[in-house]
Amino acid sequence: MADRRDLIGHAYTPYTFPVEHGKVREFALAVKDDDPVYRDVGVARSVGYRHLPMPPTFSAVTSHWAVRDEDVLRLDLRRVLAGGAEWEYLGDVVAGDVLTVRAHIADVQEKTGSRGPMTLLITEYDFVNQHEETVMRVRSTVIEMGEQ
Repeated sequence: MADRRDLIGHAYTPYTFPVEHGKVREFALAVKDDDPVYRDVGVARSVGYRHLPMPPTFSAVTSHWAVRDEDVLRLDLRRVLAGGAEWEYLGDVVAGDVLTVRAHIADVQEKTGSRGPMTLLITEYDFVNQHEETVMRVRSTVIEMGEQ
């Protein structure tokens, strides 16, 4: 397996994503979250939000807005597994906000498991609102298994 530790610190091209009222509602429906705070602005405001809040994991839809940079990872997709993701919520995100996503490769780890060697590639995504406040951080891991 190729040593990819030189990728640590690689920054992807930032992209901007508007948090739209309709998309917040659609996402809540899609994940079967019937909390009215995601559908009714009056309910959202009654509990302290400026507008409809972003449901948990909504940030996943922003990946469709990502700029497709050069493929620096060069993964063999036949050997790739999703290694999980962690969301850290640092502030409110509501409909009407505009988020800029800044991502970089935070770590590359080589490990050996019961199925042999593997590489863990950890990417961190900072979501910054229109006031330059970091409101969310996502840490995502991709695992590439070694060749069999």
